[in-house]
Amino acid sequence: MRLSEKFQVCGIPSLVVLTSSCDVLTMDGVEEVQSVSDEALQLWSQGKCVFWTRPPSEGEHVWEGITCTLCHMYPLVGTRRGCTHQGCNINLCDACISNNKHEHPLAEYLIPKKHYSLEQIFASVPHLLGPNNEEQIETRTLWKDDVKSIGIYFSADSCPPGRDITSTLAQYYTEAQASRHPFQLVFVSADEDETSFNKCRARMPWPAVPFNAGALFELYFERRGIPSLVIVSADGNILTRRGQRYVSNKGVDALKAWAQGENLPPLSADDFEWWGIYCDGCNVSPLVGQRYYCSTCGNYDLCSACEKKGHDHPLELIPQPKDDEH
Repeated sequence: MRLSEKFQVCGIPSLVVLTSSCDVLTMDGVEEVQSVSDEALQLWSQGKCVFWTRPPSEGEHVWEGITCTLCHMYPLVGTRRGCTHQGCNINLCDACISNNKHEHPLAEYLIPKKHYSLEQIFASVPHLLGPNNEEQIETRTLWKDDVKSIGIYFSADSCPPGRDITSTLAQYYTEAQASRHPFQLVFVSADEDETSFNKCRARMPWPAVPFNAGALFELYFERRGIPSLVIVSADGNILTRRGQRYVSNKGVDALKAWAQGENLPPLSADDFEWWGIYCDGCNVSPLVGQRYYCSTCGNYDLCSACEKKGHDHPLELIPQPKDDEH
């Protein structure tokens, strides 16, 4: 038997550390060296691992793939706090927060799929920035005055499709604001730097979450691509993750319906966008319309037009997810 088979190595580089009796000390040698450098060698020589964890208590979340920066709990269990500034890769567990000496304030991560109120969702946002200026607006203005739902718009200056959708959305937003059913929107940046962030939000007549304050939103809403418009009701429920597609189909009527807290009828199968999925036949990305999957090929999808051309193996029609699902 090859060593890679014995230790079930699935990729390289991989470093398996053994004890003097040839028991496995850790399968995560590469990650442990990356985490603490030469300290890992010292710990291994003492028969100790760098990473450790504990079983979660009832209701505690396990943050797969996340390590506590100070105590190296991996995966991190329970409350997770981190820095939203780009370039600051720091995560702390609840026990280590009292030893925090990081230069920026830390925010508590929201657990994906867990329900939160709008106030809880925006708790890490100190204020909003006014449209195309530096005016600081109280965050709670988003949900005051009996607001039924709000839109959270993810985009970036480097995204050409985002510019087109932003222009269309701005037109409908302005129209809705002048009607009896104004709609609240807020921009969350996916830009790499603040200059790009300011260029992007300059095209928008709605407020923005400050640069370096929106990272938690991407994780909580499980954003898979940009541009993306997520509609959240006043009580924190996700009405749809595909708002941009509804805007393309329904125009200003979509915004007016959301302003009244209404759900729109599901998108037809022909209009549905599969974010993160492309057609292996014609390379359209994202795949739009009905999606056919080949389990024999693995990670192989076809749109309805390419499915009609035939395939060597049986294809499975993938059901369309609900609006609050991916």
